[in-house]
Amino acid sequence: MNPLAISGISIMVTCFLLTLLILMRSERKPLHQLWAAFNIAVGLWGLGTCGVGLSRTAETGLVWWKVAHIGGIFLGVIFFHLVSLFLRLQRRAVIIGVYTYAVLFSALAIAGIAVSSPRLLFGSLYYTTTNPLHAGLIATWVGIVAATHYDLIKELRSGKGYARQQIKYLLIGMAVGFTGGTSVLLPMFHVPVYPWGNFSIPFYCVIVTYAILKHHLMDIEVVIKRTLQFAGLVGSVVAVVSVVAFVSQDVLARFVEIPRWLSNVFAAGIIAALYGPVRDWLTNVTDRYLFQKKYDYKQLLRAFTDEVVTVLDLRRLVEMIVERLATTLKLETCALFLLNRERQRYDLAASRGLGDATLNIREDEDIVALLRQTQEPVSRDSHEEMPERVTKRFEELKASLCFPLVLHDDLMGVLCLGKKKSDEEFTKDDIDILLSLTKTLAIAVSNAQLVAEAAQKEKLAVIGTLAAAINHEVCNPLNNVKVQSEGFLINLKRGIFDPLSREDLVQKFAELLQRTMAEVDRSAAITTRLSNFAKPVREPISESVDIRQVINDVTALLGHDFELNMIRIQQEIPASLPPIRADRKQIGEIFFNLMRNAAQAIQQHGMITIRARPNPNSRVLVEIQDTGCGMSPEHLGKLFTPFFTTKNEGHGTGLGLFVVQRLVERNGGTISVSSARGVGTTFTLEFSIHESALVQSADR
Repeated sequence: MNPLAISGISIMVTCFLLTLLILMRSERKPLHQLWAAFNIAVGLWGLGTCGVGLSRTAETGLVWWKVAHIGGIFLGVIFFHLVSLFLRLQRRAVIIGVYTYAVLFSALAIAGIAVSSPRLLFGSLYYTTTNPLHAGLIATWVGIVAATHYDLIKELRSGKGYARQQIKYLLIGMAVGFTGGTSVLLPMFHVPVYPWGNFSIPFYCVIVTYAILKHHLMDIEVVIKRTLQFAGLVGSVVAVVSVVAFVSQDVLARFVEIPRWLSNVFAAGIIAALYGPVRDWLTNVTDRYLFQKKYDYKQLLRAFTDEVVTVLDLRRLVEMIVERLATTLKLETCALFLLNRERQRYDLAASRGLGDATLNIREDEDIVALLRQTQEPVSRDSHEEMPERVTKRFEELKASLCFPLVLHDDLMGVLCLGKKKSDEEFTKDDIDILLSLTKTLAIAVSNAQLVAEAAQKEKLAVIGTLAAAINHEVCNPLNNVKVQSEGFLINLKRGIFDPLSREDLVQKFAELLQRTMAEVDRSAAITTRLSNFAKPVREPISESVDIRQVINDVTALLGHDFELNMIRIQQEIPASLPPIRADRKQIGEIFFNLMRNAAQAIQQHGMITIRARPNPNSRVLVEIQDTGCGMSPEHLGKLFTPFFTTKNEGHGTGLGLFVVQRLVERNGGTISVSSARGVGTTFTLEFSIHESALVQSADR
């Protein structure tokens, strides 16, 4: 077999394989289809040159030259169309013209007008000869190919980042392929140079494949990776089967004298036993690492708009954002930094795969200045002249892409996305959709921060209303301690205790200390309740909670206000009420807010009734009923909406009942409300009975 035939076979194999990989893409894009058509045309050229190399007659050689010319003319024209689409150049009329030229040239080639009968060259090759028409058509083809390369060179000079790398490798691959292919035409013009250049065309496939893998050319790198990696997995299966067969048929049969057929049966049994586990393992590995589905842009956008914007708990919001992005995009790392104005830096709010929870970004860093100035995402490879300290910062953050969180021209946060586990690069579509999502994200974070600030103000306002009661509850015990201690010292100084024996005096002193300790314990209990209430909201802890005890604790905190406003508390809670499964502190906060609201609705002279009873469905029902002013139906429907309040301006933030509802739901409960103007309001809550109570009930 002569070298021209060998080069033609290598062209066919490499180009048709690349075509197959392109067509394996589930997503059909014009660029992919053109790319496949181009490789088919190159493969057709390889088929023709292979046939020429194997021809033994001039007639056969002529047939294969016609095939080669059809492939060659169309690969030049498709290359022009492909690059025009790749560079987004509007050339509809010109593209129609070059395709018309290709069809005309092909018709002339098939008719034998543009391709003449071959002559024997280089000892065994039947080479076609040129004529004026053929020379003109070839010159036109060379002009189209040269103009296309000029477009690539022009774009290369202005390109940046991955776009520049894509164009560079595409240009190199095409230049190598076309230079080698053009050398095959020289003997047609009586230039006695053997067509060794045909061997360079397969290198075009190698270069382009590298660009696909390394620089995201044509968006088919995942297909190639899947094919290569799955082939490796199949090879591992073959290796396992081979080892089992060797052990069973050679080693076992050698040391244990059993018939060959029995050894084969034993081998088949082992293979059958291993088939299922190995298949499942391969499936899991493939699904986890190789066949990660590309995320649905619409689904991601819907999830963010429907879920993220409605979450007003800042901590939960940032965790959900990072988790959703890391999971959906299959990222190795993902981190969200939020501005800390006091420390003039961006603190790490949530992360996945980052490791260092103490990372932060200072406001004066170059990467922040770049994000603030452009308000656009910054990639490690998006700027040719990126300062080394910025590149190093990307490495420290394990980030490939950083998005600014901008609201009203204020850079309030930075979202850092690491590499995809599939090694795919972020495409323009990725960046466009993520840029839209970060704008939504900035609004959601801002809303959550506003709610957090308002909730803290609400809590401070509540603590302020408790100040008088706390002062009363703490000062009374301390005053009692002071009066009793002073009385003891005065009696001691006046000699009233002189007639008493030493033992009686010690007894008197012990009684004083006991009364003092009781009053101190009373003060400590009050301050402990206040301290617990002032702590920030945390994730609920599931524990056994006694409703009666919680109500008593809350009543102790609010008792002074109730007395001043002549509000009576009536409890209808049976002693046998089972405990609920919830967080004791958060349940206390729930009842505190509801009882405080009830007192404010009553203002003076009224009653708050608290009822509790178990339900048949293993839940405890609690009702808090007041004899206050009540609410209208239109207000009732907005009661749990953030920032909605029926109080006068300056007397409420509208977050109290919103926080109550959130805490109830966190503890697996439900809350509802009924009210009527001039009658009063009733809040109804339900919580699950604690498992310990259910077990005791079952034992009985």
